Amino acid sequence: MIADVPLPPAAIFGLPEWAGRLALVGVILVVAILLLSAISWAVPRLIARTAKGPRSRERQTAVSALATTLRYIVLGGALVATAFALVGAAGLGAVSGGALVVLVATFASQRLLVDVVAGFFILFEDQYGVGDTIRLEPSGYTGEVRALGLRATVLAGPGGERMVVPNGQINAVRIFPSGRRRHRIELLTQEPDLVSAAVTELVGATRRTGGPWRSDARVVRQDESGRPSRLIAIVDVDAHREDAVDWLCDAVVARVGEHLAAPPLRGLDLGGR
Repeated sequence: MIADVPLPPAAIFGLPEWAGRLALVGVILVVAILLLSAISWAVPRLIARTAKGPRSRERQTAVSALATTLRYIVLGGALVATAFALVGAAGLGAVSGGALVVLVATFASQRLLVDVVAGFFILFEDQYGVGDTIRLEPSGYTGEVRALGLRATVLAGPGGERMVVPNGQINAVRIFPSGRRRHRIELLTQEPDLVSAAVTELVGATRRTGGPWRSDARVVRQDESGRPSRLIAIVDVDAHREDAVDWLCDAVVARVGEHLAAPPLRGLDLGGR
């Protein structure tokens, strides 16, 4: 019966069997590339559309995770379809019988499996999401979450660089709900007005040009009889750009260092969040 005669892939293209199989593989690869390109094109636009609203964080995280899952599905589907095209349905029985090959591939992908399992629990437990500012341990990488997938977390660094961290390498996460850190700088000086003005000007100038400061510096003056005045400058800085506080201390020393009785002392303001 005609139904019992398997039609080779070549019958579709009118080519010899081997050429037909290669042509099918080419079609599969082209379709996979187009699908992956469509996902890459759509994801930034979907994230931008979901950036506003009361549940924007959850929606952006869902879009990011869905995009990663779709990429894996497309890739896996392309591999399976390629296997069918090359060996045919009859040959797949021999391939499926190679349990040793599957076992070796499983061990080789252990690292990937660890990353995927860790990513699943991050998403399932809603540990953090797109738009959150976090610090990852033990790497110490700090930044805003730009993408969250099953395999990796992508952070935006202080210089705009992208930091891709496999989820399996994340032992702990520190989340900054407001995305900022509050620091205090203590200054001893006989010229409190001059030093205070320098701190305020340095922070204000860099903030106006897109600097890391979340607000203007707040300087509190504490005078003691017969001693230099003690100034306490409170600054709010982006959590992933805390090195700006060191820059501010150095800039103050460079500008009014001769009026300081001691080098600036910096530390976290535990009263701030």
